[in-house]
Amino acid sequence: MATSTAFTNATEANLLNCLLRGASFGPFGGNGSTGTRLYLALMTNVASDGTLAENALGTAGYSTRIGIGAAATDAVFGIGGANTAASTGAPGPLTLITPVSFTASGASITIAGIAICNSATISATASTDATILFYGDITGGSVTLGSGQTITFPNNTGISIGLD
Repeated sequence: MATSTAFTNATEANLLNCLLRGASFGPFGGNGSTGTRLYLALMTNVASDGTLAENALGTAGYSTRIGIGAAATDAVFGIGGANTAASTGAPGPLTLITPVSFTASGASITIAGIAICNSATISATASTDATILFYGDITGGSVTLGSGQTITFPNNTGISIGLD
């Protein structure tokens, strides 16, 4: 399981501008909207915004970020594994509705954490990549996959996003 509780600097700036300065900040990840499609980035370091590092392009078959849902309008995060109406009450964590998997091919890959992004492009400078929205660790520490091995983030328990 991966828990994402950290916003990137770019997300924080956009939220502050939207909430306090009247700037628009569109929806991401479907749930019936026309938002931008979301992608899962496999990270080698997720300690802070300044040290975010993504697995290198071409590492173990990782040539683009992994799409979450089939289209931008697919519901990808909900409450209790279901797409529910947006809540104005207690900010409980949102969980992944559909499972997401990655299978290594040709080499091994080490995954220390994940990031939720609005671009499929792998970043050589993840610490300054404005397409990374949220990031977090893999529960229990990093995971190394050998060729042919798969990591799956199952629905309702695989990825959880909350605010502290």
